[in-house]
Amino acid sequence: TSRMRPEDIVPLAFDGTHPVGLKPSSEWRFHRDILAARPEMGAVVHAHPIHCTAFALCGRQIPAVHYMIAAFGGPNVRCAPYAPYGTAELSELALVALKDRNVCLLANHGMIAAGERLEKALWLAVELETLCWQYAVALQVGAPNILSDHEIDSTVERFRGYGLNAAE
Repeated sequence: TSRMRPEDIVPLAFDGTHPVGLKPSSEWRFHRDILAARPEMGAVVHAHPIHCTAFALCGRQIPAVHYMIAAFGGPNVRCAPYAPYGTAELSELALVALKDRNVCLLANHGMIAAGERLEKALWLAVELETLCWQYAVALQVGAPNILSDHEIDSTVERFRGYGLNAAE
């Protein structure tokens, strides 16, 4: 089956220990470190979707080309510099890229989305892929307009009671 089952989930303590015979994801470290550094977050999603990863392969941040970027906490989506997967260095770089944000790209790798609940983290991951796709198409058409920091700050405030945030 292509669906994950509860027995596929590896319980992992914050000290990195896990049951014998089970192996956690190679990226367990940044999941743990994000949850430890950001107590307001309850879930971390990491993936390699096409458009997010394309910008990550180029080491490019995503500017405020659409007001939905405000859902990520600020006027851009940062791209953490490259570090090998599964390393403490990658985890540290991801934490810096996530400062005041709930998503980031990882150079030459993929993306991370963190939310208060798994539903929110998954929604953010999908929204980030959508924004990256829109930006990629816009770059083919021409030079996208970039919204001002003031406009995004205003939208961040307006989003506090909108959509998935309304239930929080």
